[in-house]
Amino acid sequence: MSVTSTASLRRYSPALGTAAVAVLWGTSGVLVRESALSAAAIAFGRAAVGAAALWLWEASTPRGRGRASIRSYGKPEVRSLLWSGALLGVHWLTFVMALQRAPIGTVLLGIYLAPLAIAGLARRTLQERVTRGQMASLALALVGSVFVLQPGQTGGRDGLTLIAVSALAYAGSTLASKKALATIPPVRVAAGQLTVAAVLLMPWLAVHPTLPSGVDLLVITSLGLVYSALALLAYLAFLKRLPVTTAGILLYLEPVSALVSGWIFLGEHPVPLTWLGACLVLVAGVVVSKDSVSNTEQRQVS
Repeated sequence: MSVTSTASLRRYSPALGTAAVAVLWGTSGVLVRESALSAAAIAFGRAAVGAAALWLWEASTPRGRGRASIRSYGKPEVRSLLWSGALLGVHWLTFVMALQRAPIGTVLLGIYLAPLAIAGLARRTLQERVTRGQMASLALALVGSVFVLQPGQTGGRDGLTLIAVSALAYAGSTLASKKALATIPPVRVAAGQLTVAAVLLMPWLAVHPTLPSGVDLLVITSLGLVYSALALLAYLAFLKRLPVTTAGILLYLEPVSALVSGWIFLGEHPVPLTWLGACLVLVAGVVVSKDSVSNTEQRQVS
């Protein structure tokens, strides 16, 4: 690989890494289909396993043991960490409840309105400027998502309320994560988020108490280690280096990945309009990645 190619790859690595995480998260539905547990139990299990894995990693590595306690970081960042975990738990809970009242396409499309809220709040909460390229990419990704998800009934007022709360909680968790990352290492932000989310989700296990089978345990362990611990840690590491609006737009690749994985592994057959939507989301990802790199280089020059 030439020096020029290596330098170009390094410039795009945060965007490419975020896109890879979104693609990985989109395949989680294939695993979830293999488990008979309730959605709340699966969400709690993946959060608990992920948190345990990250704290164990911190405790077993010299670098982790040498770090100060979380309380030694700035109070605003610690508060942001706690809020990000609490809002993540709220997002997961309301997401599950919305799925019980409305079609998955409608719910997912509602959740992916969150980047609009992120873009609107980025300047006020993080002093980040939203560029024209980001807004164009956001509009393109949103239109593509409508084609991909094909929303149906809304599930009435309760369904709409739950979707709105879940989307706002998702946006709030992302913005709070970005603020926490200012001084707290990504591994601790991820571990703290998953811990708080697991604590909030724990009471919901009593709603549908079930004894997990061997397959259920395998699914939860895979989700916890790969999709929660590893993927969330990677996402936060990339989020630290990306504008929060750019990261939110790249996460539109998650429903596209779910579409493709369902086609490959579950025998689902998307219509041509759905594939057009997937292409629009991919174009939006390319545009926003180039816009992010261009603006970063301009700031470095100035």
